[in-house]
Amino acid sequence: MSERRGLVVLADGIQTAFAAGAVATLAREGLRWSMGRGAGLGAQVAALAVLGEAEEGARRWRRQGELGCPLLTPLLEGARHRLGGSPVTIVPDAWRIPGWLDDALLREHLAPEAAALPARLRRVGARLEVAICDLAEGASHWVGLETREPSGAAALIEAAARFPGGWGPAAGAAGMPAELLWGGTGATPADDLPTAAAWDVVCGFPVPAVPRAGGSQAIWETLQRRDELQAGRLVSGWVSRDVPLVRLVAPSEGTLRLASRRPDAELGVEYPLPWERNGELCGVLVRMGEAAAARAMVSGPD
Repeated sequence: MSERRGLVVLADGIQTAFAAGAVATLAREGLRWSMGRGAGLGAQVAALAVLGEAEEGARRWRRQGELGCPLLTPLLEGARHRLGGSPVTIVPDAWRIPGWLDDALLREHLAPEAAALPARLRRVGARLEVAICDLAEGASHWVGLETREPSGAAALIEAAARFPGGWGPAAGAAGMPAELLWGGTGATPADDLPTAAAWDVVCGFPVPAVPRAGGSQAIWETLQRRDELQAGRLVSGWVSRDVPLVRLVAPSEGTLRLASRRPDAELGVEYPLPWERNGELCGVLVRMGEAAAARAMVSGPD
């Protein structure tokens, strides 16, 4: 095992369950990482991994499956619940609704690590960068968290998790000059991986992309599909280069069939987009990630 090993986790929404299962399996095989990069909710999986707690990420997504995936509760459903039995009809304002999902549940999901993350990273001597799109500046960056103040790190890892068609952009974050910050896999900067380490790259979406039969023209779906394609092209570029050494773990039809225990499962039809809320899928995706990582460890780096 290389003494200098880095981990990149790119995943939005429910696709993070695949990434969590994959990273936990790599850790069980003895891999350790001193550097982490994360885009989308994958940033939290990367954070847990460099802290030596990769298994905790998989446990949380299995729990999401048991509970029916409350994390991905739509904003309108949350509002209806808060109104109780009121006969009031809730209609979203298309010009003002920031995203499809409820922000409060995202903050709750990230809370266990968020505030103490910089100190914990420094304690273990690890680095963690998250992908942030600064909408005011008009650029995406990898932003380091280990040197941030606790409140700034918490705000940035939350901003990183927000993706188009999911949670809307964050209004400002400590230490950042922007008015609006967004994350998601689409915020992954278009640069190469540092050459000072070998890298494990875990994606919550297929690389290369697969055709999605029956896709709709709904804006929530098309935005997420575009981000998935954009990030996938970047990853394909990393893998095609000889330096740095890259091991890729991504969904495949074979691992979907193995995890779902159905030989007729079709990746392009059944694999979820990030916003989809389905508790049963969480468990399948964790198992799928575990199978994909185990296969990658046997076959070696791509």
